[in-house]
Amino acid sequence: MRGPLLLGALASLASCTALPSPRNSDGTHAQVIILGGGIAGISLARSLITEHNITDILLVEARDELGGRAHTETLYSNATGQSVTVEKGCNWIQGPGKEPILELAKKWGLKTAPQNYSDVSWFQGLGIEADGARGHFLDDAEQEEFMAGYDNFLENAPGYSTWRQNNSLVDLSVRVATSIMDWIPVNPLQLAYEYWNIDYTFAQPPEISSFENAFAQEAGIAEEQDDFVVDQRGYKYLFVQEARELFGQELDDPRLRLSTTVKTIDWSAAESGGDIVVHTDCGSFSAPHVVSTFSVGVLQHQDVHFTPRLPDWKKEAIFTFGMATYQKIFLLFDEMFWGDEQYVVYADPDQRGRYAVWQNINAPGFFPQNTTNNIIMVTATDTFARRNEELSDDEIQGEAFAVLQEMYGADIPQPADILVPRWTLDPLYRGSYSNWPLGALDQHHANLGQPLGGGSSWLHFTGEAMSADSFGYVQGAWDEGINTAGVIAECLSGKCPAAEAFEALTTCAQTGTALARRGPATRRGHGRRARGVRR
Repeated sequence: MRGPLLLGALASLASCTALPSPRNSDGTHAQVIILGGGIAGISLARSLITEHNITDILLVEARDELGGRAHTETLYSNATGQSVTVEKGCNWIQGPGKEPILELAKKWGLKTAPQNYSDVSWFQGLGIEADGARGHFLDDAEQEEFMAGYDNFLENAPGYSTWRQNNSLVDLSVRVATSIMDWIPVNPLQLAYEYWNIDYTFAQPPEISSFENAFAQEAGIAEEQDDFVVDQRGYKYLFVQEARELFGQELDDPRLRLSTTVKTIDWSAAESGGDIVVHTDCGSFSAPHVVSTFSVGVLQHQDVHFTPRLPDWKKEAIFTFGMATYQKIFLLFDEMFWGDEQYVVYADPDQRGRYAVWQNINAPGFFPQNTTNNIIMVTATDTFARRNEELSDDEIQGEAFAVLQEMYGADIPQPADILVPRWTLDPLYRGSYSNWPLGALDQHHANLGQPLGGGSSWLHFTGEAMSADSFGYVQGAWDEGINTAGVIAECLSGKCPAAEAFEALTTCAQTGTALARRGPATRRGHGRRARGVRR
């Protein structure tokens, strides 16, 4: 059950913000309209106003607050009357190119804790058939036995990926790459270790993820420090504060339109230089430059309609990319019955990834210890997460609690509260973050971010998914907002960059190689540099 702190927010969702903009009396026209008040949208607005002196903008957001997938929720204990804020969405400062987010964290004094992925215990579980019986925690020798094979793959994967790219070899799924390099998990512990290293990062299984473009994104940064946000103001505080510098402390600037849901984007006049019209549940707005910051998942579900329909090359790019589901389930307890380690991984004998990765939010240096707010978080991904979204909170609590009982005993207390995010079912997000799947080419990714229109009117697309180096990351959204602002500024100065789309992606004829003279097969196409395993 959610606590009473949310009632005020829920009650205000139905209202539309209706204030005139400085451009015209009814506030329906601007030079630039930004659709979405998440990280990319705030970054874009900030860059337009502060770096390019473009102030005639509108930022339209469906929720009654800013932040997008930087989204907090409150856990509440009826017994103690205490509440605590947790991150429903993004939670870590991590990954390639994270420096801008570290700078924002320093600027606004965001409280974080260093993540130590080696501070983990492993549990050999008995699964749903345990019926009161219990598995056991592993000792160091047992852990080393099942880790060695994957660690060998992990050490050599970056070099293998780079070699394949340098020789223009086709992309592989992560599953095929691990198999070639002799990591073939068989027992539950090996499967759990693989899940911990792959699915827990990309939120999709190795059969789906691209070895070259997803897995190799992380190569070379495995030893970098990840920081877990523990600030009760929330991760979103960084971005809301940046927005307050633009729109005032009360966020009451007329250029900001909260509680306004986009329904249709009419770009039919754009190619002839006419304005693009955005139809919302609070009226219509127009501008020569409109920016969609909608997630790949929202575009795939067609929750927003485009008139005319998007061209085939754009739709091919949208539907080729993956929108992953990363579900962090938080359980609040009035007392702490687990250990001090940061992580516990549960190896289910029957289902890979079933309530596998548990994180201690009250580990030393994280949330305070010796209080009545004790939180343990379990992460679900992909099909198991989407399955969970269809269940009730009580059903999920029962399943997760049974796993905790197997690990810590039948006499542990019942949870005081639970949070079960349902990202895929939410029409404003339709998933957690993007992932690069096998089969998606560089040209697909280029098409994903290409604008539509012509002359002086353009419909732009931005967000974390459009970042070639940092897709799936907070900084990918932040950086792409800045990049798109630069493009718009050039357009408004009369020097709009050329927009090029790959309208037809084709396969090329292959020339066979005699087995006696076997050498690397060739692939014609756009080469991609190695970008580099998260964690």
